[in-house]
Amino acid sequence: MVFTKAKNRVLPIVLTFLILIIVIYLFVNIKQPYVECEKTIRTDSDVSIKEKLSTTFSGNKIAKMELVKTIVLPEEYQEDATIFYVKEALEKAYEYLEDKKQITVSDNNIIVKVAVEQDETIILNNIEFFENPNLEIKINSNTKSSDVITLKIKDKYTEGEFMTRLKNNGYVCK
Repeated sequence: MVFTKAKNRVLPIVLTFLILIIVIYLFVNIKQPYVECEKTIRTDSDVSIKEKLSTTFSGNKIAKMELVKTIVLPEEYQEDATIFYVKEALEKAYEYLEDKKQITVSDNNIIVKVAVEQDETIILNNIEFFENPNLEIKINSNTKSSDVITLKIKDKYTEGEFMTRLKNNGYVCK
């Protein structure tokens, strides 16, 4: 009789353990919503600026953003002095992000990579180039400006609202 009671208790314990493992597995493997948006513009100075933003959501808030801006200078502006000038302007504009940014130069490309997960802000669509008579860069760092898109970690958006906002500003999202 004692053996039967112990046997009857083993089955519920094993089932509870299996259900607990399945719940933990599902919880760990639940994908957080992820949105990727891109925009490429070509300025009057023939400079190409491509922005690629990868955003992860937690609930209805932005949890993580990774931005890659690729700036391609036209052939007539690929001398070292112009590339250095543009890189320095970008370094100054993104110095608020400290170690969250990386600016590299390769061939005729200047690449800015930014990855934020805390209370940082990213500004999109904020770079302009013009000739005066040399190539000049203007970086709008005013987060309140209507000419830029300002996104901050913990901003409240659903995936759909976020994609709509970026699509309304010329981005292609998937």
